[in-house]
Amino acid sequence: MNIKQASDASGISSRNIRYYEQAGLLCPARDPQNDYRTYTEQDIRTLKLIRMLRMLGVPLEEIRPILQGEVPLYRAAEQQAQRLQQQAQELEAARRFCCQLQENHTETASLDVDACLAHMQTTAADGWFTGWLRDYRTMTRAEHRYSFTFTPDLPVTTPAEFTDALFAYAKEQNLNLVVTKEGMVPHFTIDGVEYRAIRRYYPFQGIPTARIRCVLCDPDFSPAQTSLRMQFMRLIHYAAPALAATAVALLFLIPRGLLTTWWGLLLLVGCIAAGICSAWYNTHLFYNDKDHQPHYR
Repeated sequence: MNIKQASDASGISSRNIRYYEQAGLLCPARDPQNDYRTYTEQDIRTLKLIRMLRMLGVPLEEIRPILQGEVPLYRAAEQQAQRLQQQAQELEAARRFCCQLQENHTETASLDVDACLAHMQTTAADGWFTGWLRDYRTMTRAEHRYSFTFTPDLPVTTPAEFTDALFAYAKEQNLNLVVTKEGMVPHFTIDGVEYRAIRRYYPFQGIPTARIRCVLCDPDFSPAQTSLRMQFMRLIHYAAPALAATAVALLFLIPRGLLTTWWGLLLLVGCIAAGICSAWYNTHLFYNDKDHQPHYR
């Protein structure tokens, strides 16, 4: 079909279609006889996808990696949701300020501009703090999606028992789970997202108990490949037990002047080591415990 037909089929103007072509988002074939553009059904689908993403407010420079498969759609949607949430908060703050001006019947001549600017700057500072809080919540959601654990009813000593344990967990959590590779390190998908499962044991009342840790297989997803700010938040998140143990030890040792003694230092080192061990233990065996938390989607 020609560009007018493509415009009618996709709901995008011919001018915008040409713009998307110049931006490298679309490469229609050319008719060898007259060099006119020829649009296929796949081109129309691509145009509709571009239209959908633009209606969601996704920047044009972020659409190209999505179309080329470099960025999964679900991840782009997550980033855009965060951006829209921030914009919504900023718009809500602006709306409340406008309502204050309206309720006070403020006139331009009587407006205290300095006070208004100071108030808006304070609101912006609050937004900076809430931005950190929002990013931290985003990081924890990503980590929860990256790995989760659960305790099976079976000892999980054979591949068949491993598969049964995964299906039992999926039934309990009401998940669409499909096993794609059986074994003692099976692979499975949840709503099309692939995971691998690892069996570990930990003592419970002196009895070795199986624990299943499931990790996302997506090679594009790596918590380490995030920004420095997100990496710092991950460090604080996982190091919390070690930091808490260190803080408690310091609060006990410093007022008593025990840091200058060898046994005081030994106690401090022991608390730090215990905190590190606790952080590792909880991260690998109990993080995002699916016995208590719903699956993040």
